[in-house]
Amino acid sequence: MKYLFLSLIFLALNCNKSKENIEKEKPNTIKESTVKNKKIKVEEIKKHAEFIVVIKDVTNLKDAKSLIVNSGLTWDKLAIDTDVLKAVYIKVPLEKKEFWIKRLQESNVFSTVEFNTKDALKKIKYIAENTFVKLRKTHCSGVCPVYDVIFFKNGKVIFNGIENVLVTGINEFTMTKQQQEKIVKMFDKTSFKEYKNTFITRSVADFPSTFITHQNKQIEIKLWKNVPDELAFAYEALEDILLEKKLIE
Repeated sequence: MKYLFLSLIFLALNCNKSKENIEKEKPNTIKESTVKNKKIKVEEIKKHAEFIVVIKDVTNLKDAKSLIVNSGLTWDKLAIDTDVLKAVYIKVPLEKKEFWIKRLQESNVFSTVEFNTKDALKKIKYIAENTFVKLRKTHCSGVCPVYDVIFFKNGKVIFNGIENVLVTGINEFTMTKQQQEKIVKMFDKTSFKEYKNTFITRSVADFPSTFITHQNKQIEIKLWKNVPDELAFAYEALEDILLEKKLIE
């Protein structure tokens, strides 16, 4: 009986010891699994570089997505999605990142293409929040000036000449106080938010489009004779600044 009692105590002690060992092993197993998953994620990230791109024509989101997908790249998700601004995260093969950043910049579908760094999204938002008016001229069947330009609230201007302009590439300058006051005054005279979004007819399909973005609204113009006078005058005030800087003719 004495031996039986001692055997039971020994068995109980061994069971408790085994249980302790199992409890000690559990956290290690979970930790190893977590580390393994992290390694897999790091390996996946290393295979791709992530860009953040801003779509030039917010009305052509499907076309922009088709370009990315048909190029064999990954359309991830929208970083910004408003009526006048759409920024997207896309993934490209890491070994071809320089090739793709140049290729996408030249596509004329995106206004900006850059690596997705910590400050990239902040920069895009800052530009949007501080833009007074944005102007974009597109291609036509003839020789038409093609460019993008942003007029900031602080008077700064960023002009990007693309084709058929006097200066190609990025050109930055600051408006005079008189120029800045004039365009603010001209746009204040408009009823921009109340205008329709497009002034287009099928008969002028080959004409260039002029996109004017102001007060979180974008207007596309092809047929100027139907445009309200106040809007036409406001546009001319912007164009006069570019003519004076000898950026367009």
